[in-house]
Amino acid sequence: MLRTPATAILAATLSMAGVATAASDPPAGTLLFAAGTTHPQEEAGYPRVIRLQHAGADNGTLLATFAHNGVPGEKGSLPIYRSSDDGKTWSSAPIGVVRDTVHGWDIEAPALFELPVAQGELPAGTLFASGTAWNRRDFRQQAMEVFISRDGGRNWSYRSSCASEALQVNNEGHGIWEPYFAITADGSLNCFFSDERTSAEGMGQVIAHVRSTDGGATWGPQINDIGIRDGVARPGMPTVIRLPDGRYAMTFENCKANQDSNHVCTVYLKTSPDGQDWSPMADLGTPIATADGKRLLHTPGIAWTPYGGRDGTLVASGQRVVSGPEGAVTIEPASGRTLMINRTLGKGPWTMIDAPFLIAPTGGYSRDEIACPGYSSPLLASDGGDLLMLAGTANALGKCDIRAGRIRLPAK
Repeated sequence: MLRTPATAILAATLSMAGVATAASDPPAGTLLFAAGTTHPQEEAGYPRVIRLQHAGADNGTLLATFAHNGVPGEKGSLPIYRSSDDGKTWSSAPIGVVRDTVHGWDIEAPALFELPVAQGELPAGTLFASGTAWNRRDFRQQAMEVFISRDGGRNWSYRSSCASEALQVNNEGHGIWEPYFAITADGSLNCFFSDERTSAEGMGQVIAHVRSTDGGATWGPQINDIGIRDGVARPGMPTVIRLPDGRYAMTFENCKANQDSNHVCTVYLKTSPDGQDWSPMADLGTPIATADGKRLLHTPGIAWTPYGGRDGTLVASGQRVVSGPEGAVTIEPASGRTLMINRTLGKGPWTMIDAPFLIAPTGGYSRDEIACPGYSSPLLASDGGDLLMLAGTANALGKCDIRAGRIRLPAK
């Protein structure tokens, strides 16, 4: 979902963050990338991270990417960084870069995925990257381009587009955004995304997916998964994981048309028996919220680990923690310093825990705020209870750096 607030002086943003810095704050995290130090308009955001599990001797290696743009003479791209010590340190420069080699457009809002099983002619361990390719702010044509790497992320080649549009009017309201890959119960590769092109069906935006059985060379028809025919609801930013009981869980935000994004966009969790069937489409599932009503707002991430009990632990991130009714929420002091966990496979209330590092200010959508801090922060859990988080954090230049940090999940 495209949200492009005006940038502002960072000091003004800090003063409105609603989160004071104290001696007990989490640490600052490990710097992966600093934006704006060479080119004043350079931007970074929307990070992604995976741990290689089907790469032979490279198993355990972490790969990270993010949307990178604003460098004069260059189109937006997805640089690939590498860590061989589980995120404690990162390569000083990208080991590879995903660029739109088809149209020469910008590419942003990335997905990063390792194929866990052979499909088509592609072996397990093949890497996939995707993002919305377009000339930024030119809404006439877009493509959800899919690229693959056979050498650990160093070199990338175009595979296909899992969604695309052309010959549109140049205005907002019909975009395709935020791809996410998952292998579902039938062994197919699925590309989930947010689709604004459903206004004719009375839906402001839907979460949809397309399915491939040949390693992303071709894609089947679009299936709309979550959407409400009220012209208002805008579910988007899906992330999908498999639960230990064989079901699938999706987190997403539900924004609302023509409403202040700072006061809507509640984060939900919904489950599917097989990752394909998310019906009924109008059922949003349940908000990710504590017993006393504090809930996540905006741009969620989700991870599961067997650590923590019979059903393991679900961990969720969101840009802010809020309370109160939609349209008039209160931003809680826990924003930017909190994750939420659940140990009953998403049923019942969630519990707040400290995040690996502090995000202050958190991103916002008013004229005097920047959006990138904490926007779509991915989580990567280990079986032993360690958790890695990547996130954008505001710097003194009014841009976002990309940082990484780790915590040990509570045992109980």
